[in-house]
Amino acid sequence: MPSLHLQAQGRPFTAARQQRRGASTPASARYGGGGGGGNYGGGSDPRLIIPGQDSGVRPAKLVVPGQGGGTAPKNLNGGLLDGPPPQQQQFRPPPGFMDMAGPGPGPEIDMSTEEMLSRLRSLTGHWYELAKFLPALQRAGYDGVAVEEATGLERKVQNVWSSAAPVRASIAASGQLSPEVLAHFDAEGEDLLYELRFLSVRQRAPAAAYIAERNLSPQECQVLARAVKEYERRGGRKEGFSDSPGDVLAYKHFRDAMECRRTADVEACAKRGLAVADTDGARSKLTSLLGEEQGGPAMVLPTAILTMLRMSRDELGVRPLAVAGELQVATGDQVLAAPKVSSEGVFGNFKIPPEGVDLEWVALPNWSVLTLAAHPVALTIRNCIDVPQIRAATSAKTEEELKRMKGQGILVADIAAEDIALQHDKYYLVEDASGRTQLMTGGDAAAVARVLGIVLFVCRPPSRDTPAATTSELMSV
Repeated sequence: MPSLHLQAQGRPFTAARQQRRGASTPASARYGGGGGGGNYGGGSDPRLIIPGQDSGVRPAKLVVPGQGGGTAPKNLNGGLLDGPPPQQQQFRPPPGFMDMAGPGPGPEIDMSTEEMLSRLRSLTGHWYELAKFLPALQRAGYDGVAVEEATGLERKVQNVWSSAAPVRASIAASGQLSPEVLAHFDAEGEDLLYELRFLSVRQRAPAAAYIAERNLSPQECQVLARAVKEYERRGGRKEGFSDSPGDVLAYKHFRDAMECRRTADVEACAKRGLAVADTDGARSKLTSLLGEEQGGPAMVLPTAILTMLRMSRDELGVRPLAVAGELQVATGDQVLAAPKVSSEGVFGNFKIPPEGVDLEWVALPNWSVLTLAAHPVALTIRNCIDVPQIRAATSAKTEEELKRMKGQGILVADIAAEDIALQHDKYYLVEDASGRTQLMTGGDAAAVARVLGIVLFVCRPPSRDTPAATTSELMSV
Protein backbone atom coordinates (compact mmCIF):
# COMPACT_ATOMS: atom_id res chain seq x y z
CA MET A 1 0.00 0.00 0.00
CA PRO A 2 1.45 3.46 -0.89
CA SER A 3 2.52 5.66 1.98
CA LEU A 4 1.55 9.32 2.51
CA HIS A 5 4.45 11.50 3.63
CA LEU A 6 3.57 14.66 5.59
CA GLN A 7 6.33 17.26 5.81
CA ALA A 8 6.12 19.34 8.99
CA GLN A 9 5.81 23.12 8.38
CA GLY A 10 6.37 26.12 10.58
CA ARG A 11 9.50 27.07 12.46
CA PRO A 12 12.48 24.72 11.91
CA PHE A 13 13.33 22.26 14.65
CA THR A 14 16.61 23.25 16.19
CA ALA A 15 18.65 21.03 18.46
CA ALA A 16 17.54 23.04 21.49
CA ARG A 17 13.86 22.67 20.59
CA GLN A 18 14.25 18.93 20.06
CA GLN A 19 15.93 18.62 23.44
CA ARG A 20 13.16 20.61 25.18
CA ARG A 21 10.46 18.45 23.62
CA GLY A 22 12.33 15.24 24.26
CA ALA A 23 12.51 14.46 20.55
CA SER A 24 15.22 12.21 19.26
CA THR A 25 14.55 12.33 15.52
CA PRO A 26 13.81 15.09 12.99
CA ALA A 27 10.18 16.24 12.67
CA SER A 28 8.58 14.10 9.95
CA ALA A 29 5.69 11.68 9.76
CA ARG A 30 4.23 9.25 7.28
CA TYR A 31 1.46 6.75 6.82
CA GLY A 32 2.62 3.25 6.31
CA GLY A 33 1.67 -0.36 6.44
CA GLY A 34 1.91 -2.45 9.51
CA GLY A 35 4.82 -4.59 8.47
CA GLY A 36 6.94 -2.23 6.43
CA GLY A 37 7.41 0.64 8.83
CA GLY A 38 5.74 3.00 6.37
CA ASN A 39 7.99 2.32 3.37
CA TYR A 40 5.55 0.34 1.24
CA GLY A 41 5.36 -2.34 3.87
CA GLY A 42 3.46 -5.51 3.45
CA GLY A 43 1.17 -4.96 6.43
CA SER A 44 -2.54 -5.19 5.98
CA ASP A 45 -3.62 -2.21 8.08
CA PRO A 46 -2.53 1.42 7.73
CA ARG A 47 -1.14 3.32 10.65
CA LEU A 48 0.53 6.63 11.47
CA ILE A 49 4.19 6.43 12.43
CA ILE A 50 5.24 9.21 14.83
CA PRO A 51 8.94 10.04 15.28
CA GLY A 52 10.19 8.92 18.66
CA GLN A 53 7.72 6.01 18.96
CA ASP A 54 8.42 2.39 18.57
CA SER A 55 7.48 1.29 15.08
CA GLY A 56 5.56 -1.64 16.50
CA VAL A 57 3.24 0.46 18.63
CA ARG A 58 -0.01 1.67 17.11
CA PRO A 59 -0.81 5.33 17.96
CA ALA A 60 -3.99 5.84 19.92
CA LYS A 61 -5.26 9.07 18.28
CA LEU A 62 -4.82 11.25 15.26
CA VAL A 63 -5.58 14.92 15.99
CA VAL A 64 -6.62 16.90 12.89
CA PRO A 65 -6.76 20.72 13.27
CA GLY A 66 -10.35 21.99 13.21
CA GLN A 67 -11.88 18.55 14.01
CA GLY A 68 -10.86 17.96 17.60
CA GLY A 69 -9.63 14.63 18.87
CA GLY A 70 -10.50 11.27 17.35
CA THR A 71 -9.15 7.86 16.57
CA ALA A 72 -6.92 7.33 13.62
CA PRO A 73 -8.74 6.36 10.40
CA LYS A 74 -8.98 2.67 9.69
CA ASN A 75 -9.16 3.12 5.95
CA LEU A 76 -7.20 5.20 3.42
CA ASN A 77 -8.49 5.67 -0.11
CA GLY A 78 -5.81 7.20 -2.26
CA GLY A 79 -4.26 8.91 0.74
CA LEU A 80 -7.46 10.82 1.71
CA LEU A 81 -8.93 10.66 5.20
CA ASP A 82 -12.57 9.67 5.70
CA GLY A 83 -14.93 11.93 7.62
CA PRO A 84 -15.73 15.65 7.41
CA PRO A 85 -12.97 17.90 6.02
CA PRO A 86 -11.29 20.43 8.28
CA GLN A 87 -12.93 23.83 8.56
CA GLN A 88 -11.84 26.34 5.95
CA GLN A 89 -10.52 29.75 6.88
CA GLN A 90 -13.05 32.60 6.77
CA PHE A 91 -10.55 35.07 5.31
CA ARG A 92 -10.64 35.58 1.57
CA PRO A 93 -8.05 37.73 -0.24
CA PRO A 94 -9.42 40.79 -2.08
CA PRO A 95 -10.13 40.54 -5.82
CA GLY A 96 -6.99 40.91 -7.91
CA PHE A 97 -4.68 39.85 -5.09
CA MET A 98 -1.51 38.33 -6.55
CA ASP A 99 -2.94 38.74 -10.03
CA MET A 100 -0.56 36.95 -12.36
CA ALA A 101 -1.73 39.13 -15.25
CA GLY A 102 -0.32 42.27 -13.61
CA PRO A 103 2.86 44.06 -14.63
CA GLY A 104 6.01 42.05 -14.47
CA PRO A 105 9.18 42.93 -12.62
CA GLY A 106 10.74 44.51 -15.71
CA PRO A 107 13.58 43.43 -17.98
CA GLU A 108 16.71 42.05 -16.45
CA ILE A 109 19.75 44.31 -16.84
CA ASP A 110 23.01 42.53 -17.61
CA MET A 111 25.00 45.04 -15.61
CA SER A 112 26.27 45.28 -12.07
CA THR A 113 24.76 47.62 -9.53
CA GLU A 114 27.83 49.82 -9.47
CA GLU A 115 27.80 50.11 -13.26
CA MET A 116 24.15 51.19 -13.26
CA LEU A 117 24.82 53.76 -10.56
CA SER A 118 27.80 55.04 -12.53
CA ARG A 119 25.66 55.43 -15.68
CA LEU A 120 23.05 57.36 -13.73
CA ARG A 121 25.71 59.46 -12.05
CA SER A 122 27.25 60.50 -15.37
CA LEU A 123 23.90 60.55 -17.29
CA THR A 124 25.43 58.51 -20.06
CA GLY A 125 22.68 57.77 -22.59
CA HIS A 126 19.14 58.90 -23.23
CA TRP A 127 16.77 59.40 -20.32
CA TYR A 128 14.51 56.48 -21.32
CA GLU A 129 17.54 54.17 -21.43
CA LEU A 130 18.65 55.28 -17.99
CA ALA A 131 15.10 54.90 -16.67
CA LYS A 132 15.40 51.12 -17.12
CA PHE A 133 18.02 51.03 -14.37
CA LEU A 134 15.62 52.36 -11.71
CA PRO A 135 13.49 49.18 -11.35
CA ALA A 136 16.62 47.03 -11.36
CA LEU A 137 18.18 49.13 -8.62
CA GLN A 138 14.97 48.95 -6.62
CA ARG A 139 15.07 45.16 -6.80
CA ALA A 140 18.67 45.36 -5.61
CA GLY A 141 17.57 47.26 -2.51
CA TYR A 142 18.05 50.87 -3.65
CA ASP A 143 15.00 53.04 -3.06
CA GLY A 144 14.56 56.56 -4.39
CA VAL A 145 16.44 58.16 -1.52
CA ALA A 146 19.38 55.79 -1.87
CA VAL A 147 19.57 56.37 -5.63
CA GLU A 148 19.51 60.14 -5.09
CA GLU A 149 22.30 59.94 -2.52
CA ALA A 150 24.42 57.69 -4.72
CA THR A 151 23.91 59.44 -8.07
CA GLY A 152 22.52 62.92 -7.38
CA LEU A 153 19.41 62.15 -9.46
CA GLU A 154 16.48 63.78 -7.67
CA ARG A 155 13.51 61.65 -6.71
CA LYS A 156 11.19 63.94 -8.68
CA VAL A 157 13.18 63.23 -11.84
CA GLN A 158 13.15 59.52 -11.03
CA ASN A 159 9.34 59.56 -10.81
CA VAL A 160 9.05 61.44 -14.11
CA TRP A 161 11.37 58.97 -15.82
CA SER A 162 9.55 55.97 -14.38
CA SER A 163 6.20 57.28 -15.68
CA ALA A 164 7.36 58.65 -19.04
CA ALA A 165 9.49 55.67 -20.09
CA PRO A 166 6.51 53.26 -20.41
CA VAL A 167 4.65 55.94 -22.37
CA ARG A 168 7.47 56.22 -24.89
CA ALA A 169 7.81 52.43 -25.06
CA SER A 170 4.09 52.01 -25.83
CA ILE A 171 4.23 54.69 -28.54
CA ALA A 172 7.29 53.09 -30.11
CA ALA A 173 5.68 49.64 -29.98
CA SER A 174 2.55 50.90 -31.77
CA GLY A 175 4.59 51.73 -34.87
CA GLN A 176 2.47 54.80 -35.64
CA LEU A 177 5.32 57.30 -35.33
CA SER A 178 8.44 57.47 -37.42
CA PRO A 179 11.89 57.39 -35.81
CA GLU A 180 12.30 61.07 -36.69
CA VAL A 181 9.20 62.00 -34.67
CA LEU A 182 10.27 59.80 -31.76
CA ALA A 183 13.66 61.51 -31.78
CA HIS A 184 11.88 64.70 -30.73
CA PHE A 185 11.49 63.18 -27.26
CA ASP A 186 15.09 61.98 -26.89
CA ALA A 187 16.38 65.18 -25.32
CA GLU A 188 14.28 66.42 -22.39
CA GLY A 189 11.20 64.69 -23.71
CA GLU A 190 10.33 63.05 -20.41
CA ASP A 191 8.40 66.12 -19.22
CA LEU A 192 6.35 66.07 -22.43
CA LEU A 193 5.47 62.38 -22.34
CA TYR A 194 4.86 62.43 -18.59
CA GLU A 195 1.60 64.33 -19.18
CA LEU A 196 0.32 61.53 -21.45
CA ARG A 197 0.55 58.84 -18.78
CA PHE A 198 -3.23 58.78 -18.19
CA LEU A 199 -4.12 58.41 -21.88
CA SER A 200 -4.75 55.06 -23.50
CA VAL A 201 -2.22 53.55 -25.89
CA ARG A 202 -4.48 54.44 -28.83
CA GLN A 203 -4.60 58.10 -27.75
CA ARG A 204 -0.91 58.53 -26.99
CA ALA A 205 0.53 58.23 -30.50
CA PRO A 206 -1.61 60.97 -32.15
CA ALA A 207 -1.04 63.24 -29.17
CA ALA A 208 2.73 62.67 -29.30
CA ALA A 209 2.79 63.42 -33.04
CA TYR A 210 0.87 66.65 -32.43
CA ILE A 211 3.28 67.63 -29.65
CA ALA A 212 6.29 67.09 -31.89
CA GLU A 213 4.67 68.92 -34.82
CA ARG A 214 3.67 71.99 -32.79
CA ASN A 215 6.69 71.84 -30.43
CA LEU A 216 4.45 72.14 -27.38
CA SER A 217 5.72 72.94 -23.91
CA PRO A 218 5.06 70.68 -20.89
CA GLN A 219 2.25 73.01 -19.77
CA GLU A 220 0.63 72.83 -23.22
CA CYS A 221 1.01 69.04 -23.16
CA GLN A 222 -0.89 68.96 -19.90
CA VAL A 223 -3.71 71.02 -21.45
CA LEU A 224 -3.79 68.65 -24.43
CA ALA A 225 -3.95 65.54 -22.26
CA ARG A 226 -6.79 66.97 -20.19
CA ALA A 227 -8.61 68.02 -23.36
CA VAL A 228 -8.40 64.45 -24.68
CA LYS A 229 -9.96 63.07 -21.50
CA GLU A 230 -12.66 65.77 -21.53
CA TYR A 231 -13.45 65.04 -25.18
CA GLU A 232 -13.83 61.36 -24.37
CA ARG A 233 -16.01 62.02 -21.32
CA ARG A 234 -18.33 64.61 -22.88
CA GLY A 235 -18.63 63.00 -26.31
CA GLY A 236 -17.20 65.81 -28.42
CA ARG A 237 -17.93 63.95 -31.67
CA LYS A 238 -21.64 64.59 -31.11
CA GLU A 239 -20.95 68.34 -31.16
CA GLY A 240 -19.29 68.21 -34.58
CA PHE A 241 -15.63 67.86 -33.53
CA SER A 242 -13.38 65.03 -34.72
CA ASP A 243 -10.99 63.13 -32.47
CA SER A 244 -7.83 64.66 -33.95
CA PRO A 245 -5.66 66.47 -31.39
CA GLY A 246 -6.36 69.83 -33.00
CA ASP A 247 -10.13 69.36 -32.90
CA VAL A 248 -9.88 68.01 -29.36
CA LEU A 249 -8.19 71.24 -28.27
CA ALA A 250 -10.73 73.25 -30.25
CA TYR A 251 -13.54 71.43 -28.44
CA LYS A 252 -11.91 72.35 -25.13
CA HIS A 253 -11.94 76.05 -26.10
CA PHE A 254 -15.53 75.69 -27.33
CA ARG A 255 -16.59 74.34 -23.94
CA ASP A 256 -14.73 77.18 -22.22
CA ALA A 257 -16.56 79.72 -24.38
CA MET A 258 -19.94 78.22 -23.49
CA GLU A 259 -19.19 78.74 -19.81
CA CYS A 260 -18.12 82.38 -20.16
CA ARG A 261 -20.45 85.23 -19.25
CA ARG A 262 -18.88 88.22 -20.96
CA THR A 263 -18.93 88.54 -24.73
CA ALA A 264 -15.24 89.43 -24.84
CA ASP A 265 -14.31 86.21 -23.05
CA VAL A 266 -16.51 84.16 -25.39
CA GLU A 267 -14.85 85.64 -28.46
CA ALA A 268 -11.36 85.12 -27.01
CA CYS A 269 -12.03 81.41 -26.41
CA ALA A 270 -13.56 81.01 -29.86
CA LYS A 271 -10.51 82.57 -31.54
CA ARG A 272 -8.15 80.28 -29.63
CA GLY A 273 -10.22 77.33 -30.79
CA LEU A 274 -10.15 78.47 -34.43
CA ALA A 275 -6.35 78.67 -34.29
CA VAL A 276 -6.06 74.92 -33.60
CA ALA A 277 -9.17 73.44 -35.27
CA ASP A 278 -8.55 70.85 -38.01
CA THR A 279 -11.98 70.21 -39.56
CA ASP A 280 -14.63 72.45 -41.11
CA GLY A 281 -17.24 71.22 -38.63
CA ALA A 282 -15.17 72.42 -35.70
CA ARG A 283 -14.52 75.79 -37.36
CA SER A 284 -18.23 76.22 -38.04
CA LYS A 285 -19.15 75.63 -34.40
CA LEU A 286 -16.53 78.11 -33.21
CA THR A 287 -17.41 80.71 -35.84
CA SER A 288 -21.02 80.70 -34.67
CA LEU A 289 -19.81 82.11 -31.36
CA LEU A 290 -18.19 85.13 -33.01
CA GLY A 291 -21.39 86.45 -34.59
CA GLU A 292 -21.39 89.16 -37.24
CA GLU A 293 -17.62 89.67 -37.04
CA GLN A 294 -17.15 86.47 -39.04
CA GLY A 295 -20.29 86.92 -41.12
CA GLY A 296 -22.36 84.23 -39.37
CA PRO A 297 -25.37 84.30 -37.07
CA ALA A 298 -24.54 85.21 -33.50
CA MET A 299 -25.24 82.74 -30.74
CA VAL A 300 -27.16 84.42 -27.96
CA LEU A 301 -25.37 83.78 -24.67
CA PRO A 302 -26.52 85.10 -21.30
CA THR A 303 -24.40 88.04 -20.14
CA ALA A 304 -26.33 88.95 -16.96
CA ILE A 305 -26.52 86.86 -13.80
CA LEU A 306 -29.97 85.78 -12.64
CA THR A 307 -30.09 84.16 -9.22
CA MET A 308 -32.69 81.40 -8.84
CA LEU A 309 -33.73 80.34 -5.34
CA ARG A 310 -35.95 77.52 -4.13
CA MET A 311 -37.72 78.48 -0.91
CA SER A 312 -38.45 76.08 1.91
CA ARG A 313 -41.79 75.77 3.66
CA ASP A 314 -40.39 77.35 6.80
CA GLU A 315 -39.41 80.45 4.86
CA LEU A 316 -42.98 80.89 3.62
CA GLY A 317 -44.46 80.54 7.10
CA VAL A 318 -45.07 84.22 7.97
CA ARG A 319 -48.22 85.61 9.60
CA PRO A 320 -48.82 89.39 9.35
CA LEU A 321 -50.47 90.90 12.44
CA ALA A 322 -51.90 94.36 12.99
CA VAL A 323 -50.29 96.24 15.88
CA ALA A 324 -53.14 97.84 17.85
CA GLY A 325 -50.81 99.92 20.00
CA GLU A 326 -48.79 99.58 23.18
CA LEU A 327 -49.83 97.50 26.18
CA GLN A 328 -51.15 99.63 29.06
CA VAL A 329 -51.55 102.54 26.61
CA ALA A 330 -53.91 101.33 23.86
CA THR A 331 -57.64 101.28 24.56
CA GLY A 332 -60.01 98.37 24.22
CA ASP A 333 -61.69 99.94 21.19
CA GLN A 334 -58.36 100.18 19.40
CA VAL A 335 -57.71 96.50 20.01
CA LEU A 336 -61.13 95.38 18.81
CA ALA A 337 -60.89 97.62 15.72
CA ALA A 338 -57.62 96.05 14.53
CA PRO A 339 -58.22 94.25 11.22
CA LYS A 340 -56.98 90.82 10.23
CA VAL A 341 -55.61 89.52 6.94
CA SER A 342 -55.39 86.06 5.45
CA SER A 343 -52.60 84.67 3.28
CA GLU A 344 -53.35 83.27 -0.16
CA GLY A 345 -51.41 81.46 -2.88
CA VAL A 346 -48.25 79.41 -2.75
CA PHE A 347 -46.23 82.40 -1.53
CA GLY A 348 -48.69 83.49 1.15
CA ASN A 349 -49.70 86.74 -0.52
CA PHE A 350 -51.80 89.08 1.64
CA LYS A 351 -53.52 92.42 1.17
CA ILE A 352 -53.98 94.99 3.92
CA PRO A 353 -57.60 96.18 4.20
CA PRO A 354 -58.36 99.91 3.98
CA GLU A 355 -59.03 100.25 7.72
CA GLY A 356 -55.56 98.90 8.49
CA VAL A 357 -53.54 101.19 6.23
CA ASP A 358 -52.71 103.63 9.04
CA LEU A 359 -51.70 100.87 11.48
CA GLU A 360 -48.31 99.29 11.99
CA TRP A 361 -47.91 95.62 11.04
CA VAL A 362 -45.54 92.95 12.23
CA ALA A 363 -44.66 89.67 10.48
CA LEU A 364 -44.20 86.74 12.86
CA PRO A 365 -43.34 83.13 12.08
CA ASN A 366 -46.49 81.17 11.31
CA TRP A 367 -46.38 79.04 14.45
CA SER A 368 -49.17 76.58 15.01
CA VAL A 369 -50.67 78.75 17.76
CA LEU A 370 -51.04 81.56 15.20
CA THR A 371 -52.44 79.21 12.57
CA LEU A 372 -55.21 78.10 14.95
CA ALA A 373 -56.02 81.65 16.08
CA ALA A 374 -59.11 83.21 14.48
CA HIS A 375 -58.24 86.91 14.91
CA PRO A 376 -54.79 87.49 16.38
CA VAL A 377 -53.78 91.05 17.30
CA ALA A 378 -50.37 92.33 18.43
CA LEU A 379 -49.52 94.85 21.15
CA THR A 380 -46.03 96.19 21.73
CA ILE A 381 -44.34 96.11 25.14
CA ARG A 382 -41.82 98.84 25.86
CA ASN A 383 -40.00 96.94 28.62
CA CYS A 384 -41.04 93.46 29.71
CA ILE A 385 -39.61 93.82 33.20
CA ASP A 386 -41.90 96.80 33.90
CA VAL A 387 -45.04 94.64 33.49
CA PRO A 388 -45.72 92.95 36.86
CA GLN A 389 -47.70 90.09 35.32
CA ILE A 390 -44.84 89.19 32.95
CA ARG A 391 -42.29 89.36 35.74
CA ALA A 392 -44.47 87.16 37.97
CA ALA A 393 -45.14 84.62 35.19
CA THR A 394 -41.45 83.86 34.75
CA SER A 395 -39.10 82.00 37.05
CA ALA A 396 -36.60 84.85 37.08
CA LYS A 397 -35.44 85.52 40.62
CA THR A 398 -31.79 86.48 40.55
CA GLU A 399 -30.50 89.83 39.45
CA GLU A 400 -28.89 88.30 36.36
CA GLU A 401 -32.14 86.64 35.29
CA LEU A 402 -34.11 89.85 35.81
CA LYS A 403 -31.51 91.71 33.79
CA ARG A 404 -32.05 89.37 30.86
CA MET A 405 -35.78 90.17 30.94
CA LYS A 406 -35.18 93.81 30.11
CA GLY A 407 -36.14 94.85 26.62
CA GLN A 408 -39.01 95.12 24.20
CA GLY A 409 -41.56 92.45 23.42
CA ILE A 410 -44.78 91.75 21.55
CA LEU A 411 -47.94 90.40 23.14
CA VAL A 412 -50.29 88.46 20.85
CA ALA A 413 -53.94 87.89 21.81
CA ASP A 414 -56.87 86.26 20.02
CA ILE A 415 -59.87 88.62 20.15
CA ALA A 416 -62.26 86.56 18.03
CA ALA A 417 -64.42 85.04 20.81
CA GLU A 418 -67.23 87.21 22.20
CA ASP A 419 -68.09 85.02 25.19
CA ILE A 420 -64.86 83.90 26.79
CA ALA A 421 -64.86 81.14 29.42
CA LEU A 422 -62.17 82.27 31.82
CA GLN A 423 -59.58 79.76 33.05
CA HIS A 424 -57.40 80.36 36.09
CA ASP A 425 -54.25 79.03 34.39
CA LYS A 426 -54.52 81.40 31.40
CA TYR A 427 -53.72 85.06 30.84
CA TYR A 428 -56.21 87.46 29.24
CA LEU A 429 -56.13 90.90 27.68
CA VAL A 430 -58.64 93.12 29.47
CA GLU A 431 -59.72 96.75 29.63
CA ASP A 432 -59.44 98.31 33.09
CA ALA A 433 -61.62 101.06 34.58
CA SER A 434 -59.57 103.76 32.85
CA GLY A 435 -60.11 102.16 29.44
CA ARG A 436 -56.48 100.99 29.07
CA THR A 437 -55.42 97.48 28.16
CA GLN A 438 -53.97 95.30 30.88
CA LEU A 439 -52.64 91.74 31.27
CA MET A 440 -54.45 89.67 33.90
CA THR A 441 -54.89 86.05 34.95
CA GLY A 442 -58.23 84.29 34.61
CA GLY A 443 -58.99 84.71 38.31
CA ASP A 444 -58.37 88.46 38.27
CA ALA A 445 -60.10 88.98 34.92
CA ALA A 446 -63.41 87.68 36.32
CA ALA A 447 -63.83 90.93 38.24
CA VAL A 448 -63.25 93.09 35.15
CA ALA A 449 -66.18 94.23 33.08
CA ARG A 450 -64.53 93.87 29.65
CA VAL A 451 -62.36 90.94 28.59
CA LEU A 452 -60.90 91.56 25.11
CA GLY A 453 -59.33 88.18 24.36
CA ILE A 454 -57.07 85.36 25.49
CA VAL A 455 -53.32 85.93 25.42
CA LEU A 456 -51.52 83.48 23.13
CA PHE A 457 -47.89 84.32 23.94
CA VAL A 458 -45.34 87.05 24.51
CA CYS A 459 -42.35 86.95 22.17
CA ARG A 460 -39.06 88.77 22.39
CA PRO A 461 -36.30 89.47 19.82
CA PRO A 462 -33.26 87.19 19.61
CA SER A 463 -30.70 87.67 22.34
CA ARG A 464 -27.23 88.88 21.49
CA ASP A 465 -25.74 86.31 23.82
CA THR A 466 -27.55 83.43 22.08
CA PRO A 467 -27.53 84.13 18.32
CA ALA A 468 -28.73 80.59 17.55
CA ALA A 469 -31.81 80.79 19.78
CA THR A 470 -34.55 78.33 18.95
CA THR A 471 -38.22 79.08 18.52
CA SER A 472 -39.07 77.73 21.95
CA GLU A 473 -36.53 80.11 23.48
CA LEU A 474 -37.93 83.06 21.57
CA MET A 475 -41.48 82.32 22.75
CA SER A 476 -40.43 82.24 26.40
CA VAL A 477 -40.35 85.38 28.47
